[in-house]
Amino acid sequence: MLIKELIVGVELKENLDLEVYEIEVSNLTLDSKKCSEGSLFFAIRGERDDGSNYVADAQALGAVCIVTEARTNLLINQIIVKNVREAMAQMASNFYYNAHKELKIIGLTGTNGKTTTCKMISEVLKRAGKSVAVFGTLGVFINDRELPSELTTPDPIELHRLFQICKLAGVEYVVMEVSAHALALSKVKGIKFEVVAFTNFTQDHLDFFGTMENYAKAKRKLFSPEYSVFQVINTDDDFGISITNETKVPFATYGVKNPSDVFAIDGEATHGIKCIVNCFDDIFELKCPISGDFNIYNALCAVTVCRLLSVDTMTIIEAFASMQEVKGRFNVIGSQKRVIIDYAHTPDGLKNLLTSARSLTEGRLICVFGCGGNRDAKKRSIMGRISAEYADFTVITSDNPRYEEPLSIISQIESGHKEISSDYITIIDRASAIAYAVTTARDQDVVVIAGKGHEPYIEEKGVKRPYSDKAEVMEILGRLNRE
Repeated sequence: MLIKELIVGVELKENLDLEVYEIEVSNLTLDSKKCSEGSLFFAIRGERDDGSNYVADAQALGAVCIVTEARTNLLINQIIVKNVREAMAQMASNFYYNAHKELKIIGLTGTNGKTTTCKMISEVLKRAGKSVAVFGTLGVFINDRELPSELTTPDPIELHRLFQICKLAGVEYVVMEVSAHALALSKVKGIKFEVVAFTNFTQDHLDFFGTMENYAKAKRKLFSPEYSVFQVINTDDDFGISITNETKVPFATYGVKNPSDVFAIDGEATHGIKCIVNCFDDIFELKCPISGDFNIYNALCAVTVCRLLSVDTMTIIEAFASMQEVKGRFNVIGSQKRVIIDYAHTPDGLKNLLTSARSLTEGRLICVFGCGGNRDAKKRSIMGRISAEYADFTVITSDNPRYEEPLSIISQIESGHKEISSDYITIIDRASAIAYAVTTARDQDVVVIAGKGHEPYIEEKGVKRPYSDKAEVMEILGRLNRE
């Protein structure tokens, strides 16, 4: 594609030399190591590094042009823009022929519940005979074919490449998680979502945003006319109420406690969800094999979105009745001695998880969890207190320590726990911690393992080594059954 075609809609800081317009670009990248002959390199300034430092490397590998906010003195064609990230989003869209404009895109944001709600929406749409793709924490699935992906919301170049794949595959709907990071970094700039939905807002990612105000500001972007045609809001959440008070976009609400357009009564989620739903005055019983009180909210969000997409009531009922559990989300293993594996890694997520697990527990509730390194350190002691309050016993362990010392993270969790209870133990090795909890648990006890869910690795010192909470549990339970 020619540069004159790529820069359509891009806000330039300087006019281009005439010869630059006619340069042919074969691929886009923000990683200098991935440059090749004909590459266009985006010199992005990150938290720890500046892409401008790698322009010479990009040129040596074949880059024919760079996009930057400040001209360099290197002899390479340069496009000077006001905002490189926004320019990258627009140029990626152009490079992949604006495929997103031919798709119906549903965006989910919120601290917790995005993955499960996306899955619920996609299953209902598939039941309605639609061709669906899902982008999120569990990966990228296009008509149920999995493609590799590392980020909740892919970077713009990858995101628009995926949109083009969806278009060529005949996909009609894309259901995607939209993280606060993606909004803050302009990853979805230029995309108009058919429907955006809000799940909830609680503490997370303060390592990146610094304050809850900054975190909220990023989330709020999705609910502007720039991004959305229609909105679905949880009005049992204070932040959700503030969105409804401020938005200039048509919206529908859902909830359990406060008045809303879609709500549930007589809800029960111990052995799957069962409740009566009033959906815009259409009343029906909803049943779903997925357990957990918090999943009632996820289901209501999904029901509201699907109704706005003109899916009929019977299709919604049938889709929920046959829905499979979401990988790494409230996965219950075993019968007498039960283990629950869940991705909960925020204070509110852990509280909701333990509250729901308590309804399944006839004996003791044992919680195994840690906190990730190089992430929001403020939540560690808070989560320690939550486990002390809502579980009978806690095994504090490691969880993706990254470049921090596991013992330091554990001690911060421990400081919060012992403010309330001394009923805990610390075991650094996660596999050993799980083995201790499961083997010491008695019949009728429930062991909750929180934090990693579906993740197939533990990240430490820059290395991701293969690891699975579920694999560890299955091996331990298998050994106990043989003994």
